[in-house]
Amino acid sequence: MAERDSTYGGTRWGRSAVLGLPALLITVLLGVGVAQGALASHVVIQGRTFELATSGLYGVDFALGVVENPRKVRADDGTVSVENIRLARVGFAEGQLNELCVAVHQTVAGQAFTIKLHGGDGDLATWEIDARNVELDGLEVKGNLTLDGVVKFGITAEDTTTVKNADGSYTDNPLEADPTQHRFGIDATFAEFSRITGTVYDMEIIGPFEMPGLSVSVEPGTTSCPAPEAPTASP
Repeated sequence: MAERDSTYGGTRWGRSAVLGLPALLITVLLGVGVAQGALASHVVIQGRTFELATSGLYGVDFALGVVENPRKVRADDGTVSVENIRLARVGFAEGQLNELCVAVHQTVAGQAFTIKLHGGDGDLATWEIDARNVELDGLEVKGNLTLDGVVKFGITAEDTTTVKNADGSYTDNPLEADPTQHRFGIDATFAEFSRITGTVYDMEIIGPFEMPGLSVSVEPGTTSCPAPEAPTASP
């Protein structure tokens, strides 16, 4: 078992953006599933940074890899260029979360507001949110990380494993790392994060994604997710 306090940085372009839309429209679409406590079988939140906080995340078939992706940059004179940025990408095949908060900051006509999504049952002893085939890129994500099972440090990012094919074999290069770069990677059978906070650029859940107690709100000004408390029981 290996344990470390972790900080990651990164960004990612979604493979097939189902909800790669302005955040206000995302709010409307997510609201459809509030009564059922379930979101669509394929969820993508991308296009701008957002804050994420959760008391805990437990993942099976976990991988982390350093990759490079292009990002558009607008200069002061209005010109746009494309630069490659180095980032860390996290993925896992199956997972459970203990409470979840997402805050997206928006500005319309000079007025700032925050779209906030929260899910969970309020019980820090339960891991009530189920998600499968999840990937996210964190510009900065902090928390405590415990790895267990077969743990591999220093393998290349393209050799990490998460999801499996129909025949039971692992999908090649699930983090979509450039195989010519051979960047650093971590692979583990099990991973448990606690008290995660950070700024995320992109999150994709191919699904299914079950989140009880889902609520969406629009708040004036720039507000943040509350600091998460530590889980009181193991997943």
